[in-house]
Amino acid sequence: MKKILSGLALAVAASAYSGTAAAADATLSAASCFPKGTYFSKAMEKFVPSMNEANAGVKINYVGGAPAIGSPFTLVQKASKGVYGLVSCTGAYYQNVLTEVDAMKLAEKSNEELRKNGGFALMDKLHREKGLHFLGRIGAYIPFHLYLSKKIDKPDLTGLHLRVAPIYTAFFTALGATTQRSTIAEVYTYMENGTVAGYGWPVTGLLPDWHKVTKYRVDPGFYDADINLVIHLDTWEKLTAAQQKALGDMAIKYEGLAQGFKKEAVDAVADQKSKGIEAITFTGADAEKWLSTAREAGWASVIKNSPQHGPELKK
Repeated sequence: MKKILSGLALAVAASAYSGTAAAADATLSAASCFPKGTYFSKAMEKFVPSMNEANAGVKINYVGGAPAIGSPFTLVQKASKGVYGLVSCTGAYYQNVLTEVDAMKLAEKSNEELRKNGGFALMDKLHREKGLHFLGRIGAYIPFHLYLSKKIDKPDLTGLHLRVAPIYTAFFTALGATTQRSTIAEVYTYMENGTVAGYGWPVTGLLPDWHKVTKYRVDPGFYDADINLVIHLDTWEKLTAAQQKALGDMAIKYEGLAQGFKKEAVDAVADQKSKGIEAITFTGADAEKWLSTAREAGWASVIKNSPQHGPELKK
């Protein structure tokens, strides 16, 4: 009997130890606002295995990207409620959660500078009010451009009907364009049948067939395609200090790796040229009007939507 009880005690002790060890690893479900395997999900899809292989007590279960797992405009909403633990998303897709995140596109400072000058700290404070923790910006330094099926010779978009996302709607309308929203999948069809004369998109990540319906890219680029990493706040606060540090350090590492996007932007321009997309390059006063209108329209929208925090973010 003593041997049986002794064996049972050892078994229970071993089971408890195993459970404690298992509990030490936090498992986060993760998702991207972009389709799995596409250009703007790649930073997240490298971050996940890097974190898993670090053996830092945090395991990430990547379930995929929108729209396969739902609308890209609701993923961060779901993260704020704990449906997902970790989400990679552009601020353009979750202004319905945090209107101030629209300011990220207007950043003219590096990730490192924004960490030092309090920019990221302020962004985290605003995220926390919505049940999220802002881990970092793992995609950056990718300018947007206007792509067209017809040539223009000055920064005047009067008479052009363009496909837009919220991130540059105010800019295009300020220069006289009419606009409409659509899914990414509809861009090719709308360009092909003439429903729209152009669309806004970053310099990288054009879908494979878009060059067939795109004749021109307008330079210089404007704004910055931000890819942010956010985590459900309650999930974050339940992590140990060591687990939080591991996630934070990995986010900072990937913020640094985002410098690689600068070279990819140069490579993308060469690739577009090889596929027949010509550059319309504004210079001098035209370039200044193009960029100043983008900047002014962008900040006017941020400050209008957030009169309390907009000026502070701009500073």
